[in-house]
Amino acid sequence: MNDGNGPQERVLFDRALAKFDAVVRQVPDDAWGNPSPCEAWNAANIVGHVAATTQLPVLLGQRIPLGVPEGPEASEVPTRGDDDLFISKTMLSMIRGLPEDAATDPLGVWNRCYTKMNEVLSGDVWNQPAIGTQRGTMTLEEWLEPAFYDSTVHTWDLSQATGVPHNLDDELCSAALATLKSIEESANMRSSNVFAAALDSDTDDPLTQLIAYTGRTAIR
Repeated sequence: MNDGNGPQERVLFDRALAKFDAVVRQVPDDAWGNPSPCEAWNAANIVGHVAATTQLPVLLGQRIPLGVPEGPEASEVPTRGDDDLFISKTMLSMIRGLPEDAATDPLGVWNRCYTKMNEVLSGDVWNQPAIGTQRGTMTLEEWLEPAFYDSTVHTWDLSQATGVPHNLDDELCSAALATLKSIEESANMRSSNVFAAALDSDTDDPLTQLIAYTGRTAIR
């Protein structure tokens, strides 16, 4: 959680992860294999994915780049937003390995990753020079600013998969939707299949608008 050490950008990031954490801790033991609105992902897979994303600011805080120039540390996957950088092998291994571990121990993986992230972000990691990320070269503060949308959407996914209430509030959902709209094109979210095509929504409810924008449909 935000203990006052860190920029304003961390406030929404922490709020979104706290919502996700609250759902994770209420998931019944027999619900981890339940399907979710994310095609081919069950409840445990969602937890593994979000656990992996919590480790990206950990790497950045430790000055370990997520995006690197072509070379021995680079994968063949280009970053979004910088043609000269590629996803680092370290990042690729993490975002693939943690979801696999979470398939058998979702709560344990989540606890370890969430605790580690809070420990690192509570330290002296702010106001450092820009570094390569999966979205190009930026500071930790710049990386963190839009990052909360992912855990906001996946809180709803996990709630749908397990039936645990999500308690997402209008302010957080409205902010997530505005952020997604502002970065969608530069992040190539549709073309890279991060999200399906947006669905029509004729409601003023921020959560419904957010979920429709990501191309998701409710399963319960």
